[in-house]
Amino acid sequence: MSVRAPVAKLASGERTLSAESSQYLCRVLRLREGERFVAFDPESRTEAEATIVEASGSAARVTIGECHAASVVAETPVALVYGLAKGDKVDGVVRDATELGATRIVIARTTRAVAKLEGERAGTKVDRWRRIAEQAARQCGRADPPVVDGVLGWREALEVASHEGAARFCLWENATEPLAPLLRAALDRAAPISFAIGPEGGLTGSEVEEARVLGYAPVSLGRFILRTETVAAAVLGAVRILTVP
Repeated sequence: MSVRAPVAKLASGERTLSAESSQYLCRVLRLREGERFVAFDPESRTEAEATIVEASGSAARVTIGECHAASVVAETPVALVYGLAKGDKVDGVVRDATELGATRIVIARTTRAVAKLEGERAGTKVDRWRRIAEQAARQCGRADPPVVDGVLGWREALEVASHEGAARFCLWENATEPLAPLLRAALDRAAPISFAIGPEGGLTGSEVEEARVLGYAPVSLGRFILRTETVAAAVLGAVRILTVP
């Protein structure tokens, strides 16, 4: 697999890379003068072949070739509302969601969440999650890491994740309607998908009702009670399996 690195405002010509990309290419991977990699711009979804001109762990100089549309991007708009979880669970969910094709990840505050994030701490965490998404996209070959928003109130998060015309699902352990047939029908008509998942303690009845009012159907994955991070991987994995030829 080709070595890849993000480059903002990608354009042909010679330029100096960011400290983060320079460190990754020249210190972590130990690329030297004359070696090549694929530069990609997450915002414009373009990429180009690039060559190291001057290897440096902090300010590498490179020559970027002709830019073209990225060859690997998400095929279906898929948004994930994820209730703020404790520890490093959100890190793992962001990483997995990126690799499984999510295009937007919205971290939400919920009533039963153990973890609490406010103000500057929340901003720092969101910056971290965006870096994780970018790194995961680089590693899996995507040129379009998902947009990461947060930490938002439950209703606001649901609204942000609601693509126009999207099929919307709220995963809830007390739901009786199975996800599978509804998801398959949505994918058959190539609809965008939005999933909402609660934290470790689950969602309250009022939060599920709020989601329902906003068009999110309460659905079940079966009789097993899954960890919140497992639910995210399961539903996104299902979309991935059913949409890739």
